[in-house]
Amino acid sequence: MYKISLIFLFFFLPEFILSQSIKGFHIPDSLKAKSFEQLAQSYDKVFRIDNNKAELYANTILSKGKKEKNNDMIYEGYYKIAHVKGLKSENGHPYADTLLKITQNIDNKEYPAKAHIIKGILRYNEFKYSEALDHYIQAQELSKNKNQDQYYYIKKLVGILKTATEENEEALPLFLEYYNYEKQKINTADKDIKSYIGSIFSIANSYSKNKKYEQSKLYNKIGIAECKKYNDYTHYIYFIMSEGIADYYLKNFSAASLNLLKVEKALLKNNDYSNLSILYYYLGKTNFKAKKEKEAIQYFIKSDSLSFISNDFEPITRDGYEVLIDYYKKSGDKENQLKYIDKLFYADSIINNSKQYLSKEIYRKYDTPILLEKKEALIKDLNNKNTLLYWLLGIGSLCILLLIYLYKRRIREYKKQAELLLEKSKEKQEELPTVLSTPNNNEIIKERILKGEKSKSILSDKKLKDFKVRLEQFENNKEFLRKNITVDSLAKDFDTNRDYLSKSVNELKGKNFPQYLNELRINYIVEELNSNEKLRKHTIVSIAEDIGYNSSESFANAFKKITGTLPSYYIKLLQEQAGNKNN
Repeated sequence: MYKISLIFLFFFLPEFILSQSIKGFHIPDSLKAKSFEQLAQSYDKVFRIDNNKAELYANTILSKGKKEKNNDMIYEGYYKIAHVKGLKSENGHPYADTLLKITQNIDNKEYPAKAHIIKGILRYNEFKYSEALDHYIQAQELSKNKNQDQYYYIKKLVGILKTATEENEEALPLFLEYYNYEKQKINTADKDIKSYIGSIFSIANSYSKNKKYEQSKLYNKIGIAECKKYNDYTHYIYFIMSEGIADYYLKNFSAASLNLLKVEKALLKNNDYSNLSILYYYLGKTNFKAKKEKEAIQYFIKSDSLSFISNDFEPITRDGYEVLIDYYKKSGDKENQLKYIDKLFYADSIINNSKQYLSKEIYRKYDTPILLEKKEALIKDLNNKNTLLYWLLGIGSLCILLLIYLYKRRIREYKKQAELLLEKSKEKQEELPTVLSTPNNNEIIKERILKGEKSKSILSDKKLKDFKVRLEQFENNKEFLRKNITVDSLAKDFDTNRDYLSKSVNELKGKNFPQYLNELRINYIVEELNSNEKLRKHTIVSIAEDIGYNSSESFANAFKKITGTLPSYYIKLLQEQAGNKNN
């Protein structure tokens, strides 16, 4: 199949799989009691069928290996995660590099050859064929006369490299050699069912590449039967897809469409964008042959979109762009015509440069001079339409510049307020900035209480004195740091009602209860940040929780309202000053 043999399928056997522990990964309770063998079996069962689950098992293997100090499990864990990362179009190199590093000085049946194999596979995924081959050669030298499984597997990988550069006739014998090796093992204790079925697919795909579609169908049927016989469906959908492609070239368009549609859902589930792109291309070709032009165009558009997602363009899919260009030319849609001419140029650059593909008829219908001439004509024709767009872009740019200016001005203000706050906090005789609406009210009430003056308040002087003592205890004991404190909850603690408590806070503190609570917390955390360097390293979320806030947003808003700046700027200023002192 035109992609499976390259990256996503042809490539990797279950025994040559790797992965790495996700930061902060915790083993699920359901897997804690599983042995290494059980986890490996679970991984093999879902590999390429549900790669997210496969990664979960691989992470569990690595985590258990580290916990139990089991090197074999650690090596396999790194290997398996990297492999799944590669299949999911994610970066597997950090895990492969770690594996290379920790196995470079050991000498056993599996490593370090296996580490070079996975590194080569990842380089192949990036179309760096020369680097991939270097790793394969190193692995072959290390595995020679030591590990026959690896030795023959590397032959398959070299066959894949030959397939990538269209040396299909030279690749086929390598795949046959690998298939024969796996086949003779199938009735022994050393059998590897997944590798055996994968080798069958290699043959089916290679025959298809060599345009021997009847032979391809023969091996597809063998592969499908073996999947059912051994209850291993890792390669099953790819045999069906290969069957659909062979049916297309044999002009069995109805059967081709049926087989291709069977695997669409599974490829979508696994985010297998490269194979999906090829699938939609052949569905486009099948519908085009059946005179269903609109359906064909939609499939070609899908194929194009997925090629750009994976940044992987197969030479066989090139004429899909030609169909799109002709279609939009006939419909008078110059914008889309230009769009797909540009995409065709881009696809050609990837095919020719990134994948080192030497196309024999790369410009047979839309050669470069003609395409460039058409492109210039279309651009000239579209200039008038673009005038309004340029104006809009200009206005939009001005708006963006204004927003940037306002943003920078606000940042400067935050920094300035942070400096003022630090300066104020160092002056022990001065209080931190607050939003008190009646700054002298507290002192007036204190004097009234001490002198025994009568108040117009509904609260008696005795009650005010009592609340004063209770609030001082509340402050001294740092009870304001508790979460979910409200005027109702504190009133209950004080054995009073919310109205009395609210009025007492207003008269004694000169502010409402939320202001009072926020100022206690913010003043406290400012003092703590000034004196506690370790606290400055905590996240805003963690600090917010430490002083009773349910979210970092509510903490930041309170901090800003009281101090005029944000906690992040104040912490940064403290860290800078500490750094300057150390220097």
